[in-house]
Amino acid sequence: MARAVLDQQLHEITTRTIRLGTLVDKALEQALQGVQSGNQALCGLVITADVEIDKLRAEVEQKAFQSLTLQQPLAGHDLRFLSSIPSIVSDLERIGDNAAGIAKLLERMAPLQARSMSQTQITPSVASPSRPQKEAPADPMTEATIVTAILALGSEARHLLQETMRAFAQSDTQAARTIWQEDDVVDVRYHMVRHDLMTMLTAMHAIPALQQDSLVLQRMTYWLWIAHNLERVGDHCTNVCERIVFFLESDGMIKPDGESPFV
Repeated sequence: MARAVLDQQLHEITTRTIRLGTLVDKALEQALQGVQSGNQALCGLVITADVEIDKLRAEVEQKAFQSLTLQQPLAGHDLRFLSSIPSIVSDLERIGDNAAGIAKLLERMAPLQARSMSQTQITPSVASPSRPQKEAPADPMTEATIVTAILALGSEARHLLQETMRAFAQSDTQAARTIWQEDDVVDVRYHMVRHDLMTMLTAMHAIPALQQDSLVLQRMTYWLWIAHNLERVGDHCTNVCERIVFFLESDGMIKPDGESPFV
C-alpha cells in the first residue's frame, strides 16, 4: 500500500512539473510574439501568467517536500527524483520570470517607439571574437536587424526549453546530455546580438545614431536586457538537464564545484 501511495505522489509531482513547463513555454512564446509585434496586450498576459507559474512552482515544491518527509525510508531513484524536483521547478519558474521580465521591458520601451522600427543605420567597423572582421555583415545594422537576431535567439532558447521538458517527461538521459551541449548555440547567438548592440552604443556610432533618432540608444539598452533574459533561459535549461541526469543515473552525481557530470 505504501508503494502505491508513493507512486501516486510521484506521478502527481511529475504531471504538475510538466504542466509548469507548459505554462512557462506559453509565457515565453507570448513574450517573443510581443518582441515581434509590440503587442502590449500580450505583454500583460505574460505578466499575469507569472502569478500562476509562481503558485504552481510552490505547490510542486511543497508536494516534493511532503513526500520526502512522510514517505520514509526512501532510496535510489525515488530519493534522487524528489530531492531534484525543487531545483527543477525553481529553474522553470525562473524562466517564467525571464519571460515576464521581457514583457515588462517591452512595456517600458513602448513610449520610446518614435517610429514602428528605427531605420537608423550603423556600419560595424570593429571586429570581435564572436564576429571577426572578415565575417562582418556587408549591410549596415538597423534596429530591425537586431530585433530579427533577438527573435532567432529567442526561438533557439524556446526550442531548448521544449526539448528539456520532453527529456524530463520521457526520462531521456541521452536527450538531456544533448540539450546541455546545445546551450552553446544560445550563448553564441547571444554574444553576437550583444556585440551588435554594444557597437551601436559606442561613442563613434552613438552620436550619429542620436542625430537620426533621439530615442534609439534608450531602446538599444532595453533590447540588450531582453537578449540577456533569453540567454538565461538556456542556462536554466542546462540546470534542469543536469538534474535529470542526476535522478536517472545512480552515478550521475553533480560535482561539488558545479561542473556538469556529463560531457
